[in-house]
This record gives sequence, structure tokens and C-alpha cells, in this order.
Amino acid sequence: MKSDLPNLLQARNLDALVIVGPDGFGPANAPFTYFIGDAHVTTGTVIVKRRGENAAETYLVHNPMEREEAAKTGLQLINKAGYKLPEIIQQKNGDRLAAEVELWRRVFRDVGIAGRVAFYGADHVNTSFNFLSALIREGVCEVVTEQENDVISAARLTKDADEAARICETCRLTEAVIGATRDFLRSHRVVNETLVTSDGDPLTVADVKRFIRREAVGLGLDMHDCIFAIGRDAGIPHSAGTPGDPIRLGRTIVFDIFPRGPGGYHSDITRTWCLGYAPDHVQRAYALVMQAHDMAEAAFNTTDFTYTFNEAVCDLFEAHGHPTVRQNYATTCGYMHGLGHGFGLAVHEPPGMSLKGLRPDEKFQPGTIVCNEPGLYYPDDPRGGWGVRVEDDYWCNLDGRFERLTEFDRALVVPM
Repeated sequence: MKSDLPNLLQARNLDALVIVGPDGFGPANAPFTYFIGDAHVTTGTVIVKRRGENAAETYLVHNPMEREEAAKTGLQLINKAGYKLPEIIQQKNGDRLAAEVELWRRVFRDVGIAGRVAFYGADHVNTSFNFLSALIREGVCEVVTEQENDVISAARLTKDADEAARICETCRLTEAVIGATRDFLRSHRVVNETLVTSDGDPLTVADVKRFIRREAVGLGLDMHDCIFAIGRDAGIPHSAGTPGDPIRLGRTIVFDIFPRGPGGYHSDITRTWCLGYAPDHVQRAYALVMQAHDMAEAAFNTTDFTYTFNEAVCDLFEAHGHPTVRQNYATTCGYMHGLGHGFGLAVHEPPGMSLKGLRPDEKFQPGTIVCNEPGLYYPDDPRGGWGVRVEDDYWCNLDGRFERLTEFDRALVVPM
């Protein structure tokens, strides 16, 4: 949580954090979004300065064109234009990099930053490398690098009540899209076990995705794509689906949708459907996946390591003869991924529920947001490829109790 930042800065002996937010990186720049929220700031830089042992001050260096959007963040504002970059460029004989370094030397001086500074955000790799190298070379500050579990990631590991409420709202809107999509499918005629449009053409994955995008945008969700995979594609966990595939009865459809909602926070929800009817072997697999899902949900706690929940699911699937990643990490059928993961400003965040060797020491904490998504996948089953996955979202509230954030029904068969 943001409230953890002062202690994290103190524990890691950091004097400041700098989070760059250049235009064009929006959804990819979760560290920047973490501080600016819904404000439309495309060219700013956030500075978090440690103040004493238990406090921090947060600034936003902004372009004057975005001064009103910058004000919406509630951060302390610094108008970048006041540093007169064109004059500095002239003083540096047209050397833009040298001018940028001098500008930030002056910003750091005015804010009172010296010492150890960690940098975050999204920019082109070569641009970042050149800029940070120049800061080091010119002695502007000590640039601190963090390979894993950096300060902002550590803060984002848990969500406060406001963040949880935003994610809950995104889940609610996402479930409205799921319901509308199911109704859209049911509204079509069936000819020779294939859904057809009003023109008599087969309804395709591309048609369904166009509908999903329209519904999502209409509800204020930002969604680049989703997984809507039928038949064999449903048996490959992250196959987005083949656009030209027709929508047919009795085939498994894995519908995994993960849009951004208020404040940039995601949901991550999956339902598996069979239109009209489901083959017996799919029904059996689905029942087993739901058993794993409910078993994991009931077991979630803040004392056991997260890998133990995945181990229990592996035990269940292996006992019923399904291959798992624990037996063979490279398996392409059966249970071939982890049980779930955290999410928030990014779709995939820590903590994860996977193999012990990958995440041996992670535990849930009050404030954790996590999804629970067991599945079974058989893309090359001679009876026809198929896959099933059911994914719901949870918040470990500040009292340490798990609350399910998703309520959409989990029926396999959609009557037509």
C-alpha cells in the first residue's frame, strides 16, 4: 500500500523515488499510474522524497498544458516550464541529454534530494540507459538499481480499501460484459450446430470479440483484447482464439477477460461455456476443476506459503490421472499452469500460486488481491480439443479474511 512507502524507503536506505511517465506508455506504466490515478497526465514525472523516518512527500513535475489534470492528482506540483529547458539547451550548446541532466539537477536541488535515488516507470531502454548513465557520470545522485521486489512493487503487493473498491467496481462492470456476451450468443439462430448471423453466415470468434469490445467501451472499461477461444484453442491456456473460428454447439469456450477500469485497476475473470450441451468427458473435467477451485478458495489463508494451495490442486488432479506441471514442467496437456496470481494495475502481479521452486517463500497478506484459476487442457484430444478454466477474484481484507469479488454464475452449459 502507498502508506507503506515511508517505511520501505527507510528500510532500504533510499532518499527518493523517481517515476517517469512519458507519453505513449499508459497501460504499460503501472508505477506511474499508481500515483496519478485517473488523471490524464501524459508527460509528467513523480518524485517521492523521504522525509524523516516515517513520512514521505510526493511531487508531480508536469507540463503546463496539463496543469489542471495534474492538480487532480492531489500531489504537490512542480511546473517543469519554470526551469526554462530551451535556455538550458542553449547553454549546453544544443546537447539535449546534457540539458535534461542539468534540468533534473535543478529540480533535485529545489526539492532537496541528494543521495540514493531509485528510478521507475516506462521509457525506451536506450533513452533510460543514457539518462541514468549521465546522472551517474555528472554526480547528480547515486542511482540505485533493484532487480526484484523493488520498493514500488513491494508497496503494490497489498491494496488498501480504496484500491479494493476500484477493483471490485471493475469486476462488477466486467461481469456485466460477460452477461451481455452470453445473451448475445443466445440471441443467434443455430443451423447445423453452428450459430449464424441474421445474414445466415456463421458467427465467428471475431464477431464475438467485436461485441465484447463495444460492450466494454460502453461501460467505461479499457480493453485491448481478451481470450475467447473455442475447441482446440480452449486447450491452450493463453490462446486468444482464432478470429475465423465459427461458434459451434458442444465445444468448450474459454472466455478470459481482464480489462482496466477505474484508476487503471484490472479485473481478471474466466468462465468456460459449452453452448447447448457439453460432452460427458468435458462435464467430468469441469466438475473436477470446480472441486479444485472451491477447495483452493476454502483453504486461502495468510499463514501457509502460497505454493501449498497449488500443491493441493496438483494432488487432486494427479489422483484423477491428469498430468500436472509438478510432474513435468513442460507438459502441454492436463494442468499446465499455476493456480493463480495477484493483479491490480497490471494483470499479473505477485504473489503467485505456482511450484514451490518458483515462489518458495510467498504468503498472502492483508490487502492481497488474487485470482483463483485452476484448469484442465487437452488441445489434441482425439475426441476434439478442449479446455476448461474457471477464474474468480478475491481480496484478503485488512482483517485477514478473504472476500470473493466476483459473483457471475459458473454454469458450464448455456441453454440455446
